[in-house]
Amino acid sequence: MAATKLYKKEGDDKAKAIQENIEKQFGFLPEVFQAMGNNGDFLESMMKLSEAAGKNLDKKTKELICVAVSAVTGCGYCLEAHRAMALQAGITEEEITAAVEVAAMMSAFNNFNKALGMNHDIKA
Repeated sequence: MAATKLYKKEGDDKAKAIQENIEKQFGFLPEVFQAMGNNGDFLESMMKLSEAAGKNLDKKTKELICVAVSAVTGCGYCLEAHRAMALQAGITEEEITAAVEVAAMMSAFNNFNKALGMNHDIKA
């Protein structure tokens, strides 16, 4: 159960129009977009951000990044959503697992280095 009110095509006109497009795309209206449905400007900006982020990446790469980041940040909602989209994009379970492994490895190294105040001695 969401911890906020969900607006299923009952917010402002802009939000309703965007939600209708999202519903056509997914076949239903995911709760995340219902939670944003009270503010069409915010919903619009989040959709534009989603489209603009990784614009130069192919769909598979972008979805693998979404899965990996969702896994290490602990967002089960995003992880399940992007795992489904990754599979729909033709990504295999093995590739998804590999991406999560790399993200987990980087998260472990990041936390280790932050905790010990490691110096930035490797330059690009």
